[in-house]
Amino acid sequence: MCDRSTAGVRPVSDSFLLTMAEISAGLVGLFLVGVLFYVETGFHRAAGREVVEPYIRAATAIVLVLYAIPIGLSLTLVALEPIWSRVLFALLSILLVAVNIQTVIHLRGLVKAGTSAVVVTNEIVSTLAVIPLLLTPWVLGGLEPTREDLTWSILLAFALGFLSIGALVLSTFDIAQLEVTNQPGAEE
Repeated sequence: MCDRSTAGVRPVSDSFLLTMAEISAGLVGLFLVGVLFYVETGFHRAAGREVVEPYIRAATAIVLVLYAIPIGLSLTLVALEPIWSRVLFALLSILLVAVNIQTVIHLRGLVKAGTSAVVVTNEIVSTLAVIPLLLTPWVLGGLEPTREDLTWSILLAFALGFLSIGALVLSTFDIAQLEVTNQPGAEE
């Protein structure tokens, strides 16, 4: 068996993990302010609200779960015994799969309404990237992944969360275009 210290794996410091948690929490806070602002101002006038609202809700849920991984895992890796980080990761993994399925289901309605390829591309890339995010720690560390093994998922979740925020923001431009197209007199 290979000694991890000689396998090129760098130790992950508490400082790095706490910084990841801080940055992720800051991004989640800004994201929630943006979503709440959009819900307050955009949904009241949305022409295709029955299609848009479920997708925005599902996309918001997936972003929150994605950022719960770097926040929760980073904090548990610093403060608690490793078993709690593994349990938390397993629970968040199940939740991530569930919200990912929900997002894909609601995406179908948005695609039928005429959204751009950015949202669809993000969903394909994100859905495929969830597989390594969930499996990497278990493949690298077996049933007892280490701090270094779990850090790969922290980094992937952070990147996917950032990508999903970008796609969700860009989708609001598509939704605004749908509203203009669906207004009475827009065909003239």
